[in-house]
Amino acid sequence: MEPIRIGSRREPMWDDYLIDPDLTDTPLRLHHPIGRDSIVFTEPWAQGVNSAYMCVLRDGNRYLMYTNGRGGLVCSQSTDGIRWERPDLGLVEFEGSRHNAMVSFVENEPDAVPHTMSFDGFRAFVDDNPASPPEERIKAVANVDERLRVYVSPDGLRFRHAGTLNIPAQSDTPFDSVNTVFYDKRIGKYRAYVRDYAPPAVRGDPIWIRAVSTTESAELFPASGEWPRARFLRYDTPDLWQMYTNSVMPYERADHVFVGFPVRYTLRSEWTENYDELCGREARLLRAGEDRKDRHGLSLSDTLFMCSRDGVNFRRFPDAFLRPGPEHPRNWVYGDVYFSNGMFETKPSHPGCDPELSFCCMENRFFPDPPEARRYTIRRDGFVSRSSVYPESRLTTKPFLFEGRDLFVNFSTSAYGHLLFTLTDADGNSITSCETFGDSTDRRVPFNGNVGDFAGHPVTLRVDFSDADLYAIMFR
Repeated sequence: MEPIRIGSRREPMWDDYLIDPDLTDTPLRLHHPIGRDSIVFTEPWAQGVNSAYMCVLRDGNRYLMYTNGRGGLVCSQSTDGIRWERPDLGLVEFEGSRHNAMVSFVENEPDAVPHTMSFDGFRAFVDDNPASPPEERIKAVANVDERLRVYVSPDGLRFRHAGTLNIPAQSDTPFDSVNTVFYDKRIGKYRAYVRDYAPPAVRGDPIWIRAVSTTESAELFPASGEWPRARFLRYDTPDLWQMYTNSVMPYERADHVFVGFPVRYTLRSEWTENYDELCGREARLLRAGEDRKDRHGLSLSDTLFMCSRDGVNFRRFPDAFLRPGPEHPRNWVYGDVYFSNGMFETKPSHPGCDPELSFCCMENRFFPDPPEARRYTIRRDGFVSRSSVYPESRLTTKPFLFEGRDLFVNFSTSAYGHLLFTLTDADGNSITSCETFGDSTDRRVPFNGNVGDFAGHPVTLRVDFSDADLYAIMFR
């Protein structure tokens, strides 16, 4: 077996890429984020009924949050990703005043949407393409009249319409909700993940399946006039769940791995007594219509987690990563927990701990006065772990090559639990760590020998677990 070259990159334990399944009995365990603080949009121009989608963009030392408001697209700003403000930008007039935080747009087509209208799924990104000019370093994609329009900006506040992406999809009505585009430095191309529709599971069924398809292009606007035809994502499970949005992005701490947070759309066939007992009954009845069959009253949503090495084949975990949560009068509705496009590192909730990953979700989808977003956190690399089964479990890797002098791990144990690491080369030489216990996202592991002596040679790593979780490893 040709050894896997991992160099000094971080390797999350979210799939079987590095694992020898015949010598491993540690199951994959999905973890869940913790709800933190709320971000409430109280200004009249920041409110609006179409506020389900949001985008958070980190640009250097600042964070930009885009949401739909009554007067147009609103940009909240932050220096730490936790405390947000909506500064007086003075760019767009609303009800006779420019004292607001609305973003300006310049259109170049007579039929283009005016900047005073809301966008369906505005998705901004910092373009890492070295050929991208400074005045276009921030780009955004938005669905306008079933077309993917591209907007460019030097600062994320003043946008200019640059053109329309011609992406042949699998269905005739693609691009609803949120579509994702970013530049992948590894392949030197732009990747697009677009909302699409797959044929129904049963021939003749009028309900097509909401799906995600993807394609790549070296240029946003290729000379040929269009991108290669998009193909559906492939999953490790055959379940034909309705994937409403995708939120696919490279994972910043290990950018050779893609993560996605698709919204799973669930539509039950009829009104049942459970709907009468579920929170928000009166508002739900209004949305369900007189016959109680309208999907806006029957459908619900949650968020899944998936990951991929190639951007096409995804490991999709069946349990919800983010549930609607404890019932209150404004949740458990169609449009709950829509994961924002954008995830970023923030200071820890408890002083002295390691930094956390934060992301936001819009809440109160059908109760927009005022709109509200909630920030969630999860430990770094903490989506999935290899977890022990009592009393002890073992993980063994495939042969690999690494660079570095030490092994660093992201792990967690109980006070009683531990991990024990053994590094072995092809000749049978091995070194073993001390008993490792604690809870850290970046712990150096002491061994009874020199880890650097094994660098550049095929090795395997064995980990013996007891009441512990392993999230990621990294040599450096």
